[in-house]
Amino acid sequence: MREGSGIGIARDIYMQGIFRASIAYALSALALTGWLYGDAARLIWEAGATVHASAGMMIGAAGRIWPWLLIGFALLGRRRIVARMAPLVFVTGATLLLTFGFSFAKNAIPVLVPYYADSALAAFDSWLHFGRDPWRIAHDLLGDRGPGGMPWLYLMVWGLCAIGFPVVVAATDPDFARARRYLWLFFASWLVIGNVLALTGSSVGPVYYDRLTGTERFRELTLALAASGLSETGIGVIQERLWQRYLGGGLDFGLGISAFPSMHVAVAAIVALYLAERSRWLAPLGGLFLLSIFFVSVYTGYHYAVDGYVAVLVVLAGHFGLRHLSGVKKAKECCA
Repeated sequence: MREGSGIGIARDIYMQGIFRASIAYALSALALTGWLYGDAARLIWEAGATVHASAGMMIGAAGRIWPWLLIGFALLGRRRIVARMAPLVFVTGATLLLTFGFSFAKNAIPVLVPYYADSALAAFDSWLHFGRDPWRIAHDLLGDRGPGGMPWLYLMVWGLCAIGFPVVVAATDPDFARARRYLWLFFASWLVIGNVLALTGSSVGPVYYDRLTGTERFRELTLALAASGLSETGIGVIQERLWQRYLGGGLDFGLGISAFPSMHVAVAAIVALYLAERSRWLAPLGGLFLLSIFFVSVYTGYHYAVDGYVAVLVVLAGHFGLRHLSGVKKAKECCA
């Protein structure tokens, strides 16, 4: 699709819409947190820390992906580069606001709906896999090889996708309709999956199950994670920090616990769908990324397998829903 002045204007309008929606989301999350915690000074301090951390992650992500962006810009040409500057600014700002809002909204989950769904999720997970807990299947598949590159994949690679995906799409995709669909899918998924459904199925995941319930349902998982060496990696350190933050209460950037559904798997599913639609040669890479993130989420005990299944199903529903709406809109424009 050619990016003439009309397309450029339309792109700016829709990118501004995403930016405005992100502002509304961030302000709503901030207001909700202020109402729940009632500590204005603490809230302002945490807000500042969140903005600083978000900007730092964006800068770090930009430092890693800038060579690819330069290649994309070179292929687009000067005219298209100029046409993309405004939407790119809006999308970058929207991503910062999304990170800001989500960090507060996630902290609010156990305050609004105390964790209650783990027993049901664990039982259903075991039943769905013929009486075996999925974490056991994951550990059996890997054997004695240990976590290897799991922390790098689950923290660094996924983190780059979570921060950089909308920026890369806005900067490089020549198909305006596709870019618009995936940007809305990405931003809406954080709200629907990461907030609404997370409240509906408020849960901590297998790795925290015994600490929350005072049982030994996942004692062998704890022992297996320690034996694998995962507890000594970045993932293990973060898992412990998450639990200590939950026990201590209050707010902290990105340190909220929520298992159902999995935002890690949701983001990976969006990336996989996009890569498959962008190029058939990229489809296997996207599929491998999704399967790897799903596997790590189960292996580490962060998630029940059903957390990932539901995330993928919701992303697929949103994807096909947006494609349908896009097709209806295009048909109306052609008939007008």
